[in-house]
Amino acid sequence: MAIGANSYSSVAEVAALTPQFTASGSFSTATRPTTAQVEAFIDRVSAIVNVLLAEEGFSIPISQADAKLALDHFVVEEVADLVESANMAGRFYMDEGELRSRGRFRVIMGDAEQFISEHSEGIQSLGATRDRSLTYGLSYWATDDAGDEIEPIFSRKMMRQSIVDWDEE
Repeated sequence: MAIGANSYSSVAEVAALTPQFTASGSFSTATRPTTAQVEAFIDRVSAIVNVLLAEEGFSIPISQADAKLALDHFVVEEVADLVESANMAGRFYMDEGELRSRGRFRVIMGDAEQFISEHSEGIQSLGATRDRSLTYGLSYWATDDAGDEIEPIFSRKMMRQSIVDWDEE
């Protein structure tokens, strides 16, 4: 098995951050976790990242070099934490009570949401493709079911704001 085409990071990068859990610097079928498990961790964390990026309107996977490098780093850090957890260490190692109340998934999801929401403008500024605007899905009803025009709940007059047509003055 290899990591998916839409995934970020690599098994070698995770191994570099967690050498104490590898066999001579690499994961194998004899390490805890195995190579296949680390690949699955990478794919799953990357999938969470891609879902959140898609919600922000980005085409996934991100391929712009600098943005991809930042996403690679985010994923490798989260996966390294999962590797440590599999070996009863690190920030994701939780007792059973904590695991039920907090859960690794919620922590990873929170980390990813924060990272992407704080850096989506930077990702776009670097040139990552955003295939829809942030206003995607916003709409309004101008008429009701009978076809009659709907009066807006709020109007400028209600807010004591007058409309000035600067072209006429």
